[in-house]
Amino acid sequence: MFPLMFVAIAAGLGTAAAVAPTSIALAVVSAPFGGSFAAFVAGLYIAYRNGTARERPHPDATDHTDSMVAALRSLEIHDRARTRPPAAEPDPKRHVA
Repeated sequence: MFPLMFVAIAAGLGTAAAVAPTSIALAVVSAPFGGSFAAFVAGLYIAYRNGTARERPHPDATDHTDSMVAALRSLEIHDRARTRPPAAEPDPKRHVA
């Protein structure tokens, strides 16, 4: 979202600067249109780039995931195997109502 915002602001200022020698009023009116068009084109480019990146398979992603799952399972087994001290017995002289 921020790259689109920066592109829109820069393109709006560029449009206003390019049109300002002709007419200040036309520069003020055309700046939002130039910024919006540039943000639209930048959004299409970002969507295209993300779509092609998602299509590329990552061959060792499953191996990496399997190794992480194995590491977590070994930690769980280690945690269960660890002996914990027994809970302290309540004092028979102390009665809580």
